[in-house]
Amino acid sequence: MKKKVLHLFYFILFVTSISSCSKDHDDQDEPQNQYLVSSQLVAEVGADEIKSRLPQAAPLISSSVKAYKIAYKTEFPKGTSITASGLVIIPDKAPQTLTLLGYQHGTITTQDEAPSAYKPVGNMEAYLGGTIGASLAKGYIVVMPDYIGFGDSKQIQHLYQEKSSLASACLDMLKAAKEFADEKKLQTKKEIRLLGYSEGGYATMALHQAIQEQGDEWFKVEASYPAAGAYDMVGTAQWAVSRNEDLPQGATSFYLWTLLTYNNLYQLKIPLTDMIQPNHAAAVAQAISQGKPLAAPIPNNPHELFTTAFIQGIQNGTNMPFMAALERNNVYNWKPASPLTLFHAAADKIVPVLNAERAQQTMNALGGNVQFISLGNTGHREAIPNYITTVLARLAL
Repeated sequence: MKKKVLHLFYFILFVTSISSCSKDHDDQDEPQNQYLVSSQLVAEVGADEIKSRLPQAAPLISSSVKAYKIAYKTEFPKGTSITASGLVIIPDKAPQTLTLLGYQHGTITTQDEAPSAYKPVGNMEAYLGGTIGASLAKGYIVVMPDYIGFGDSKQIQHLYQEKSSLASACLDMLKAAKEFADEKKLQTKKEIRLLGYSEGGYATMALHQAIQEQGDEWFKVEASYPAAGAYDMVGTAQWAVSRNEDLPQGATSFYLWTLLTYNNLYQLKIPLTDMIQPNHAAAVAQAISQGKPLAAPIPNNPHELFTTAFIQGIQNGTNMPFMAALERNNVYNWKPASPLTLFHAAADKIVPVLNAERAQQTMNALGGNVQFISLGNTGHREAIPNYITTVLARLAL
């Protein structure tokens, strides 16, 4: 009897050990996410509600959607891992295989405007354009990074118009979205599409170039639709400092934001009083000390904001440190391997149309297939609705 019990004990021990080894082996076989940290459902939006947000797009809308806030790993600065965030919007009804649509948002200044907040404030790009994109019958998973400085990385100052950080944050967000789709058992294509307006247009160009030049194994850009971006940072700066007129509200704040970003990031150490007229430099310095550099009241006329010496240094190209920083962040001097369509308004007085014209000319001269579609003789903000409807028609094909 004792021998039978002992034999039974060893048999159970053997079976248990085999089962345990098998379980450990299975756990090792399960894919581990490299980028995705977490996901949280933030909204479920019905098709009728989506149609009410943009009635003119109603014929294109075919599905309700779910929006998820995504936390993911990226690097900032390079070599230092941080957690960033963004929004992923998926359709409830879709084809068997879906396309990732990288949607880079335009300039924002508050946390409530970040895509992952999913609020109808500011540009409302996630609430409106991103939601509509995911509802199209074509079948898109819309991927909208918050950018470093917003959402889960709000403790870091956003590097406005900085090519490298925008490209890496957007690309890592796409990879996290792919891992999220895999967890949801959603099949996705390697071919992706990209779009964005204003800073989003700039980020889209930087992202497209990064995917192509890094020979990324994850994705291949099928088509790209950047709009109203400052792709030629040198040309944009020279145009801006040459304007002796009141520009649209906020324009000089955006130029100042870029200037402060580069001055700090590249340690140019240009004193504020060398760049900004003394009566405004004090207000800007105070705003910076309070952590709100854009809160300073500044004039809308660049000639009333910047010093004469600084203006001449940009116009003549003699301010070598700052010109080098601008050149470093140009995003148009490369050959796209896939079709790229630029959109821009002819009367844009925040980001001049020279950016689209120069990008098309340069890229096509390098052998690219780049088209330019005018958004009409209108301004930067006024052209947004036309961009949305024009791009939606292309995405629906």
